[in-house]
Amino acid sequence: MKYLKLFSFLAMTIQIQAQCDCNQEFTKIKNHIEQNYSGFKDKVSVSNVSKYKEFTAQKEQVASQAENKSQCYFIINQWMSYFNDHHLYSSLNAESIEKIEPKRLQTNFPIEKLAVSEALIKKLENIKGIEGIYTKKGEGFSIAVLKNKNPFRDYVAVVIKSSDSKFENGSVLAELKEKSAKEYFLLYNSAHMLAFATIKPKDGELISGFVKNGKDIVDNINYNFEAKRLNENTIYFNIPSFSWESKATIDSLFSSNKDNLSKSSNLILDLRNNGGGSDDVYSIISPYLYTQPIKGIGVDMYASNDNIKGWELMLQDPNLPSANKAEYQKIVDKLKLQLNQNVEIVEDYIDSTYTPLIFPKNVVILINEGCASSTEQLLLEAIQSKKVTLMGQNTSGTLDYSNLRESDFCEMPYTLWTPTTRSRRIDIGNGIDGIGIRPAVYLTEKQDWIKEALNFLKSK
Repeated sequence: MKYLKLFSFLAMTIQIQAQCDCNQEFTKIKNHIEQNYSGFKDKVSVSNVSKYKEFTAQKEQVASQAENKSQCYFIINQWMSYFNDHHLYSSLNAESIEKIEPKRLQTNFPIEKLAVSEALIKKLENIKGIEGIYTKKGEGFSIAVLKNKNPFRDYVAVVIKSSDSKFENGSVLAELKEKSAKEYFLLYNSAHMLAFATIKPKDGELISGFVKNGKDIVDNINYNFEAKRLNENTIYFNIPSFSWESKATIDSLFSSNKDNLSKSSNLILDLRNNGGGSDDVYSIISPYLYTQPIKGIGVDMYASNDNIKGWELMLQDPNLPSANKAEYQKIVDKLKLQLNQNVEIVEDYIDSTYTPLIFPKNVVILINEGCASSTEQLLLEAIQSKKVTLMGQNTSGTLDYSNLRESDFCEMPYTLWTPTTRSRRIDIGNGIDGIGIRPAVYLTEKQDWIKEALNFLKSK
């Protein structure tokens, strides 16, 4: 976030307990989120608290049946989906998992084996719905998705026709649980390492480029950083990430095209599937979008004891600059005075640091549901410009609750990331979580988006 550049991740280590069963694991994560998540009081209110308790009780009951840590991890993440916040998530702790003995890995996070007969494979080749045979170009195996119900899942994805020694025939690569119509929870298990996602399969594509046999998916999105002139009036930039590692590439692209930008009437900025990163990374782009002062809405931090401890641990860092230490201490002191409340730590602001540029005169930004986090922060600033038009489809909606703090699971080698701040944008009805930022001009998947952007610019 622009207003918390220096401390977007608050680290706090919680000691891992030994011999933790799934009920204890579930309770630990539930309590941590209820006590520390900055969005909890928005997501669980008087109007839906009964629904929340019912949902939680149902998932707790399933957790009590967990036979291994894979099942436990899957049900905890299913429960976390209640909050519909992509900034509230879990991820693999690679350092921790490397310390686990191979035999224990197999016991805790087993690779299940299921036999899939040739007769069943043939049947699945012509079946409708999510079941079927899926193949990915360049991979030495296919997967068969078939019904296989238990309390944790409804379907499994099993490796078939494998020539890759890393993926044996009959290995269960993924498990799927139906969340709603055409939407599924997915647990991916590769080499005993888990990844969780919520997916909405469309056009025959399931996961990671696996496409249902008989379907031909054409991916027109450019995933490379690129700048090129489309015609004498229009320059095009493709920026697929704002990760810190991308900053040098983005700076170089814009610096090397400074002359072209100063002469181009039109700019097309393609941000499709840019999941964000750091606000600092897009700073070189902002001047080309600016026409008038940018209004920004500040954030509050939820002053829980754990969130305060996270700040106090940061103050102990010997490498923390003295100026930052003084700033952080003020925040800690302020939070302690208003325990278990939302505390303003960043005021609303107006940014007028840029000077409007003559060129480009018109800017189209291409967006889709893959745009999230810092990318959405850029878009909230960009739509205040008189020269910017958003085209495409709604963004992800992952920005209202941010500034994440990490904590451990009870025993599993995974990290829980919990938002600690809440944008006051929510209080004036301008929250974007679960909705996204809407484009001014909507485009369908069948359209050529760059061509549509060029046609739009011709009409300006």
